Amino acid sequence: MTRVTKLLAVLALSTMGAALSANADDLTAANAGDARTKVATAVALANIATAEKDGEALLVAARLLATAGPVAKAGEAVADGKPTLYDVAALAASAKEMGADAAKADEVAKMAAAPTANARDGYWYYSCDSYNNCQWIYAGW
Repeated sequence: MTRVTKLLAVLALSTMGAALSANADDLTAANAGDARTKVATAVALANIATAEKDGEALLVAARLLATAGPVAKAGEAVADGKPTLYDVAALAASAKEMGADAAKADEVAKMAAAPTANARDGYWYYSCDSYNNCQWIYAGW
């Protein structure tokens, strides 16, 4: 694991403990901030891990995404009014191919397939305003 990846993995793990479920009813101001940080960290870590071909870091990112709720891929097409979401099971499979622990990868894939993972009332998407201030926003379906 590269030094940057290790630092991001530590950040991701520390964020995991602080962020809560991403149901709109549960998002107080503090919870929303924690969840937003979790999503931003997970997406950044997934991008870095994919570029570095680091399976362990990608597995951490997949675990974060599995617990954050549906996350739209920034810049991807919207079909029938629904965004293209990160496929956590596919990320876990990619992590396994990159050398991550197979048992842990299978566990993360099961987290993504659990009924509670699909019972969300919205999704996270990346948005920028006219001043180029960008952030992750939770939107209801």
